[in-house]
Amino acid sequence: MKIENTLILLFALILSYSCQSDKDNRPKYESSTFVGSAACQSCHEEQFKGWKDSHHDQAMKIADSTSILADFNNVSFTNKTITSRFFRKGNDYFVNTQGEDGKYHDYKIEYTFGFTPLQQYIVKFPDGKYQCLQTAWDSKKNQWFDLQPNLEIKPNEWIHWTGGGLRWNSACADCHSTNLEKNFDSKLSQYNTTFSEIDVSCEACHGPSSSHVNYYQNDNTYSKTIAPPTMNMSKALSSKELVDQCARCHSRRNQITKVYDYSGTFMDHYEPSLLMDPLYELDGQIRDEVYVYGSFVQSKMFHNGVSCKDCHDVHSLKLKQTGNALCLSCHTPNYDTPDHHFHEANTETSQCVNCHMTGKTYMGNDFRRDHSFRIPRPDQTVTAGTPNACNSCHTDKTPQWASEIIKKNYGDERAEHFSDYLLAGYQGDKEAFYALASQHKFPDIARATALNNYAKQELSPKEFSEIMKFLKDSSALVRTEAVHAFEKVEQTDYSKSIEPLLLDSVRSVRISAARYFSSRNLTSSYLLKAEKELFENFDMNADFSAGQHLIAEFNQQKGNLDVAIEAYGKAIKMDNYNNASRLNLAFLLYQKGDITSAEKLYLEVVELEPNFSYSYYMLGLLYNESGKNEKALFYLGKACEKEPVNLRAFYNYALKLQEVEQFKESIKVIDRALVLVPNNEEFLYIKMLAQIKSKQYVDAYKACSNLISLAPQNATYQQILSKIKADMN
Repeated sequence: MKIENTLILLFALILSYSCQSDKDNRPKYESSTFVGSAACQSCHEEQFKGWKDSHHDQAMKIADSTSILADFNNVSFTNKTITSRFFRKGNDYFVNTQGEDGKYHDYKIEYTFGFTPLQQYIVKFPDGKYQCLQTAWDSKKNQWFDLQPNLEIKPNEWIHWTGGGLRWNSACADCHSTNLEKNFDSKLSQYNTTFSEIDVSCEACHGPSSSHVNYYQNDNTYSKTIAPPTMNMSKALSSKELVDQCARCHSRRNQITKVYDYSGTFMDHYEPSLLMDPLYELDGQIRDEVYVYGSFVQSKMFHNGVSCKDCHDVHSLKLKQTGNALCLSCHTPNYDTPDHHFHEANTETSQCVNCHMTGKTYMGNDFRRDHSFRIPRPDQTVTAGTPNACNSCHTDKTPQWASEIIKKNYGDERAEHFSDYLLAGYQGDKEAFYALASQHKFPDIARATALNNYAKQELSPKEFSEIMKFLKDSSALVRTEAVHAFEKVEQTDYSKSIEPLLLDSVRSVRISAARYFSSRNLTSSYLLKAEKELFENFDMNADFSAGQHLIAEFNQQKGNLDVAIEAYGKAIKMDNYNNASRLNLAFLLYQKGDITSAEKLYLEVVELEPNFSYSYYMLGLLYNESGKNEKALFYLGKACEKEPVNLRAFYNYALKLQEVEQFKESIKVIDRALVLVPNNEEFLYIKMLAQIKSKQYVDAYKACSNLISLAPQNATYQQILSKIKADMN
């Protein structure tokens, strides 16, 4: 038997009010222009006063003596091996620090970013790039600090301050300025990023206002019989619509359009991240920096009509009340008693948020709370290792202790929660994922997460066909994940069922459907518009390493291999640690006969991720095809020792050992695999071959008999058994 060659494809895969009016008179936004927040002040003095100096107003400023909070009086700050010196030249502010070439340079500070609890600083680079320094100012402690104090970051890394991870144009700008257009030229790798106002102004939320301002300033136009032009984010919005609007910036998401034109829904311009590791804990609690939306839409608050404005002033952004008083503005007073929380009244431990809104510190010093408003579940900590509020305070106690306290105080029964299904799914019950995805009483983001996980399981054709019902789901997020599920199935054509989604009301869904059709070279009379949106999505994210990976993967599927090779190369250049692109590029180069380049790329993956099994496996296959038996054996053997478990590595390593007549070693390898997949027919078959070749006829007879019991209709096994009997005699 010949060792198989396998394609490894690793998918890489980031408020305010206005005047009311009749929605029928809402102007098209292309006919209205941005006029600046100063035009709003005369009529909306109170709202303007609340907004002034808020986090939105201070989101970004030109760097000068009025905006800079940090000490630039020739002071130095050192983290790891890098020392940065902050100083002034006349009215300008500078930093001397390590650049993208690894050498030290002076950089002028162009802009400030935020003001409390930290302020960052932005430097201008060639090709229209603006980079955020990794060293920031703690505006509460009044000292410099490093945003990644535990990491020693090299200049060629994506997360180095000169790299894509801290590039203002693509990582920050969309949410810190008004009317932001990134304007990235993917061919020239240049930016021409523009904005109408530097901060998050009135029009960032309410949209371009010239029609609105002209209506009220022009006496000839004003008439009680004519409704004024409607602004975005008016009082008429429902709670869910308001959250959808705020989600644009207060979410971990991927932008899919080049310009936000204030039309449609959140998912017409962005794809929100699901509740997946490493962004979220397995039960959906926040882990990485996810910016509120993904946690809030999990909550009962959201599903009962509560929105951002019920707790936060929409212009100053401050909480409307402090402490438990805020919660009691909706909840009954009995919740603020020891009979409910079992802690001493009027203490930090009796604060509602400390049990129901645990939090994490991001950006070094910025504490943010989880907005899923969940009930503490130490029982889930016991079974699944997820965090819980009780042990975040009672660090000297065990989760089992906390679970027993909860039972004692609140009884044995826990209210049904979507996390019960997620955790059961992660622990091996794939039907739990399907059950969660199927129940509309649970949050859409949790259902979509469950469907994503379900589609990753080993599914039968019948189980895959049952996913088809989700293509008609009421949730755009679930419909999108249903299409993604079918993208993973190459053997069956689901285009007839997916084709209607090319005309879906939500752009994200249309893009997913277009990707399904385009990557398979399928045609449809509905494809033209959706495919155009797909290509805009690709171009919008072409300055991300992951974006180039998707472009490459798409073209690889379509057979445009030269385009795919170029895009994979760009992805690696942007992020030297993008090993998914490196692996795919290595395989394509190997296909084209460039063995030397492929080998070099695989070895780079081994160096960067020494415990990753697939790079060793692919090197083993490459060396086998090249006739380098010793290296093939070495790397296939290493692949069997690494993570994740790769059963094909065991299979091919066992066959290679038999090829060089190391039959006993081959059997040992197969036995290790059979511990993982007992009674696997493939492994039992090659084990029998090793036993026959090494003349272990008694063991071979037993193995062949076992194979016959597993596959009684296989005539070949019967013939082999007869041959073994003859050899035994």
